[in-house]
Amino acid sequence: MKKQFLYFAGVAAMAVMAACGGNTSKSGDADTAAKAGEGAGTYTVDVAASNLEWRGWKIIKASEHKGTISLKEGQLSVENGKLVAGSFTIDMNSIKNTDLTDTGYQKKLVGHLMAEDFFNVAKFPTGKFEIVSVAEKASEGYTHELSGNLTLRDSTRKITFPANIKVEGNTVTANGKATINRLDWGVNYDSKNLSLAEAAQKKVKDGIVNNEMDITISLKATK
Repeated sequence: MKKQFLYFAGVAAMAVMAACGGNTSKSGDADTAAKAGEGAGTYTVDVAASNLEWRGWKIIKASEHKGTISLKEGQLSVENGKLVAGSFTIDMNSIKNTDLTDTGYQKKLVGHLMAEDFFNVAKFPTGKFEIVSVAEKASEGYTHELSGNLTLRDSTRKITFPANIKVEGNTVTANGKATINRLDWGVNYDSKNLSLAEAAQKKVKDGIVNNEMDITISLKATK
């Protein structure tokens, strides 16, 4: 009995460690999307040259996986040479893994990410990002601080993260990385399918999937 208690206590402690991260981007309730003035220029997102990169990792049996998600469409607004508003739609059916070489395992991982307890792509085939504010703020190699409403599954949350933004002639580029807590968007791995005991055993066997995940945004838009 004592060994069993220590076993579950250890798993619980490791789960707490996995849930706690110091680099998560600020997240809060959705805010009003930014609106451009009548004189703003409209730039269409080049979906072939833009995407999201994702990265997730485990705590126990330290390992990670990464990949890409394509965009369906998007538009950015520029006033007086500055990015002021915009949005883009995320194609959740385009999730890919880029680090695995075993095609069978790669297919299994992507299928899991698309399943109900992760992104539930069958029910929520698209995501969205809407700019709330853009502030010039040089810090750690970045030129701006970007805030926007990120929609995944049926949840919309505002996130704030550093980004490099350039407006040059007829082209706008924006690149930044946000570290989000997936639980804020209801991405709750195995929460409905496993008992507490089963979940604890699975965490020790397969490793604890961190609640945090990185999303790197790469945008290119042309007028």
